Amino acid sequence: MADVWQWFVGLLQATELPQQIQDHNIEALIHNMWVMVPFGLFILWRIYRKDWRGIAIVFIIIGLWWFSGSEYMDGTVVNGKPVLAKLVPVIGVFIALVAIIAYLLFL
Repeated sequence: MADVWQWFVGLLQATELPQQIQDHNIEALIHNMWVMVPFGLFILWRIYRKDWRGIAIVFIIIGLWWFSGSEYMDGTVVNGKPVLAKLVPVIGVFIALVAIIAYLLFL
């Protein structure tokens, strides 16, 4: 069993997915077939099933993930202290998107 786990971890590291996700490197993820093939099939399945709410929720979550790694977010904490002028809009957008996702889920 340990050999199978070692093989799986080695395969995952070879795809460079953990590093690309941690670095918020969306350009590398778009060119990584280990991401785009399953993602494309997932989106096509959602289109086939006419689940537009599911597609909207997926793109909102991807947008939040991308925004969390942006340069704007890097400036929200300076020297270990939060910058309120930058943090308040982020909190407002986050609350609005959570409300939208809740609305889409319970529509």
